[in-house]
Amino acid sequence: MIGSISGKIEEIDGNNVLIECTSGIGFEVIVSQTTLSKLGNVGDSTKVFTFLNVNSQDGTPSLFGFSTKEEKQMFLNLTTVSGIGPKTAITILGSISLYDLASSIASGDSKPIASVKGIGKKTAERIILELKEKIEKTSQFDLLASQQAGNANCQEQEYAINVLLSLGLDRADATKRVRQLSSGGEKAEEIVQKVLKNL
Repeated sequence: MIGSISGKIEEIDGNNVLIECTSGIGFEVIVSQTTLSKLGNVGDSTKVFTFLNVNSQDGTPSLFGFSTKEEKQMFLNLTTVSGIGPKTAITILGSISLYDLASSIASGDSKPIASVKGIGKKTAERIILELKEKIEKTSQFDLLASQQAGNANCQEQEYAINVLLSLGLDRADATKRVRQLSSGGEKAEEIVQKVLKNL
């Protein structure tokens, strides 16, 4: 199994990236738009975590790449959902942030997922149904939450989100508003007041 690839970006064609390793071998990797935005430009050195998928119908291999281990794990989670193939999973990961996706699954809010092109309400609800318990039982959601905040204000933001949930906002909306309006170093009460003033 090819777990990761490091090398120079030789070509970018849509979601396909050609990465040439020092051995002279070039790997064509399929990535999400999110990963693509982090890899750099042609000529830059980069590293991707990879997953080799073999099509069950015709045996065609495809190599998928991810900028972080967390994105790769979410991809693997998504592909366990009935009706979600690797390319659909890549589309989802390129259309919604990891934190928002994990938040939507954990809170049971299908709207952000359903808004992804090609993903309807029924598919979004199926993703939540099949992954909710898995996301809640792992540290992935907490890790993504801390990475998203990226500072000491993380705990205060989470307190604020919980207060907003108790006031009737759904998790996705509350999280989005807190992230937009929190400038850092504020107490939960101050964040909540800002959000309520902007409702």
